Amino acid sequence: MHTRGRLTALTVGLLLLSAQWPAVAGGGFPFQRERRITLPAAGAVHALLFDPQTREIYAAQGRRIEGYALSGARLAVQRRLAGTVSALARNGAGEIVAAVRAPAELVFLSARTLTVEHRRVLDAGPPTALLYDRGADMLFVESRPNGSIVRVDPASGRPLGRVHLGGALGQMAGNGRGTLYVANATRNALQVIDARAMRADGSIVLRRCRAPRGLAMDPIGRRLFVGCSNGRALIVDADLGFTFVRLPIPGGPQLRAAFAFHPRGAHGWKGGAFFAGTEAVAAIQMQAFVRYRDHGQLPLPTRCTALALAAPAGELWLALAPPPGGRAVLWALGADRSEVE
Repeated sequence: MHTRGRLTALTVGLLLLSAQWPAVAGGGFPFQRERRITLPAAGAVHALLFDPQTREIYAAQGRRIEGYALSGARLAVQRRLAGTVSALARNGAGEIVAAVRAPAELVFLSARTLTVEHRRVLDAGPPTALLYDRGADMLFVESRPNGSIVRVDPASGRPLGRVHLGGALGQMAGNGRGTLYVANATRNALQVIDARAMRADGSIVLRRCRAPRGLAMDPIGRRLFVGCSNGRALIVDADLGFTFVRLPIPGGPQLRAAFAFHPRGAHGWKGGAFFAGTEAVAAIQMQAFVRYRDHGQLPLPTRCTALALAAPAGELWLALAPPPGGRAVLWALGADRSEVE
């Protein structure tokens, strides 16, 4: 259990609330396919990033980063880097940060032109994931081969601390106040990090969850959405460390998760979490901080390699792995306007 997750009167109260307002099963998937974009280059897309300032989508495929308008039109801007791009993030200054595996480095680019502003060599192993916690203004670099997390300055990339966790690490999530959570598939747990000190601060053991990899967070309600390889989504109270909702999602070893408020646009849901895997993408609707609804699944022709929520536009973008002899595809999914909000 989380080191701070002791039973208190608050715990009892939340359990009573969750008993009174159980999750509601069922419901149609809230997005429909609007655009299909076949990419010109070979290979899988390893990262997608929605920039709310430019309202553009950036896709990392091999060494190349390309920009797309929400209409699906490929923008003229693109950038080819020295090595394979494994992850993308946007820092507080509006720059795009690209994690390059070999040579291991962070590359900082301007958003509209993809001009390289500066680089920072990494000495903590090949980077495989990035997370920018906007609330805390912290940037984290994950190296799965090394089982480690490095916190770097979000403007310069200068290392500010490192913690070694070990195990098979999955997605990261920050609470906006200096705590980082990391899915660990080997330990069937979420590991908790004091991000200011870069010190391991206990873990949240996940019952009936095998090999968690997908992870997203609602920083307002302080809920963690965990994707388990055995086909379960767990909704966890981040403060107390207990799971109070379990819902079905696609299984598989490479689940990816995302959360956003009003993911279907300004007049849509209060919030929603999405889990994409090998065969399908699943939606969970937040109806209240203690009430969640399984909102169905959408089958996928090939496995999802990256996803991004463009919540202001009410869209969910998926990158799909190339089929044998084919090319990778971007799916832009728009809200199903036939459903009454």
